[in-house]
Amino acid sequence: MNIKITGRNIDVTDAIKDYVEKRLERLEKFEGNNTDVNVVCSVEREDQIVEMQVSHDGDFIRIEEKNPDLYASIDLAIDKVERQMRKGKEKRNDRNKQESLKEKIMGMFSGKEADEV
Repeated sequence: MNIKITGRNIDVTDAIKDYVEKRLERLEKFEGNNTDVNVVCSVEREDQIVEMQVSHDGDFIRIEEKNPDLYASIDLAIDKVERQMRKGKEKRNDRNKQESLKEKIMGMFSGKEADEV
């Protein structure tokens, strides 16, 4: 997993980097061939904004969270990314199950036709 953390109108400290990297470890269970995470932390008035862009196995997820607390914004953004990655993984698994079931059914029909001839 490649992680890039940048700051806009804010200095990204080592504590923030460590926190983001620690929280992103939750996404390792979804890791495929190439996972790139780009995190941008910024400040607008009283809001702390976290933007996350995740490129994962050809899928692209973009999340933006605003909160007065930066750490809360990070947590909310990672929760959303994890939810979307889980949803995509479940979709792929369901699609694969349906395709294999379809092949079994077609094999049964083609097998019966061969026995009848």
